[in-house]
Amino acid sequence: MQPPYHRLEEFVPLTGSDEGLVRRFAASSRKIHRGHAIRREGDHVGGIFFLMEGWVASSMMLREGRRQIVKVHLPGDMLGMPSLSLSRAGETLEALTDVVVSVIPCPALGRMFIENPRLAVGLFLSTQKERVALMQSLSWIGAASALERLAAFLLDLHSRLNAAGLTRADGFDLPLTQQHLADLLGITPVHVNRTLKRLDQAGYVQRSRGRIVIADLAGLRAVAANAPPRFADHEAWTRLGSPSGNHIPDPRAG
Repeated sequence: MQPPYHRLEEFVPLTGSDEGLVRRFAASSRKIHRGHAIRREGDHVGGIFFLMEGWVASSMMLREGRRQIVKVHLPGDMLGMPSLSLSRAGETLEALTDVVVSVIPCPALGRMFIENPRLAVGLFLSTQKERVALMQSLSWIGAASALERLAAFLLDLHSRLNAAGLTRADGFDLPLTQQHLADLLGITPVHVNRTLKRLDQAGYVQRSRGRIVIADLAGLRAVAANAPPRFADHEAWTRLGSPSGNHIPDPRAG
């Protein structure tokens, strides 16, 4: 199986040795069936997960027992990164489809930061992209209408799936239920259904048996909560001075 490492090389050009390390991570992959938890909130944190195939939801439970989905993960994503800073896992990772994940133990991740700084910088910048995504989703929940939220989410999915090579003719499979979308966007399933119909009737999207086609990309962007962010790509690596060794420069020098 070819590892989907597009997320790791979006900011840092990977070398052959970098790709070899990713393949070694992928060699320890295991399959998780749909509806099963990869790791639950409160579990021991023994490492992170590299998503090889399938869709995963990251969610948190509120005090009264309601679930809030905070992220839908796609192939190439690293799962469970935020919990590295916690004593116990802070999120539940649930397989929305059958998935294949590779487990990267904490010690292996720590060695990567020392022995493979290029890959470590790529991972660091990728986590900043996740922070931007979180900032955007918070802005949707706080100030946007259901139509604006759903339009922005579909645009985000389309962009991420396209980067992973998982779109066809501007369309993609959508394995999320209306309850999943409601838990993610902070609206009711009934409101999700009505909003999808509005987008369909307006000609922005076409729905058919769990598949979404973006029929009017410009129109969908016009009604979305905010414009998609423009990432720096490999320029981000250049900004950091293209670090490639273990030497830590003296900030007083130069």
